[in-house]
Amino acid sequence: MKKILNILLIGLALSVDSSASNRGDVKIIEATENIRYLAQKISKSYLYLYQNPKKTALKESLYQDIRMLEISIRDIATTTKSLDSKNILDFLVYNKDEIKEILKKEVNREKSMLMLDYSESFLEGANSIEKTHSYPFSKEEEMLMSIKNIGYLLEKVAKYYIASALNLDQTNNFNHMKQAINKIEAILKKINIYEYPKELLIERKRLNSAWKTHREFLYRSEELSIPHLLQSSTTALEDRIEKIALYHKKNQ
Repeated sequence: MKKILNILLIGLALSVDSSASNRGDVKIIEATENIRYLAQKISKSYLYLYQNPKKTALKESLYQDIRMLEISIRDIATTTKSLDSKNILDFLVYNKDEIKEILKKEVNREKSMLMLDYSESFLEGANSIEKTHSYPFSKEEEMLMSIKNIGYLLEKVAKYYIASALNLDQTNNFNHMKQAINKIEAILKKINIYEYPKELLIERKRLNSAWKTHREFLYRSEELSIPHLLQSSTTALEDRIEKIALYHKKNQ
């Protein structure tokens, strides 16, 4: 009897430990999602600032996003037990501090190119940390993560659109933009075959229509520069994506 009780207690302890571990992994994965999104947005905003150096509101927005980035980095640092993740975080913190130094100086072309590099470094770091803390996802979790990825991909697309418009390594930036577009299209295919309730089918139709218009502007970036209109379109798409993501979050 005592032996059976000990086995049950060990099983319970392992179950509790596994549950706590999963909660920690979820928190870390959510933080990496924020880092991916914010890194692209910060770089994009800096390019807007390079294009419009007198818009002080852009600089305020940049500092606000950096504060949000710091919170996500701290969330991972206080949760992870992985030495590899901690080492990557040290690198991301260094990059973040470098960005803050850049913002203290005059905006120019060279720093704009640096901001593009930093945003990709954050992306690589966040992806690496996420892999370390991944676990078997349910169907709804997998859909939710895919849909959330559209958010950072839209920011990435906008970032490279503006970089092309500013003639910052135009050919490479256009190719990077097309790669991000292809990733968005792959996720939209998943959304389009998912069996949503009737009220979300209308939202999905609107999303597809909005994306089609958005994509046409993107492919004309070499001949048509409309960064402010693109920003409005990006925000509208992100709002539609959020509504669909909320459905999957509720159904996990």
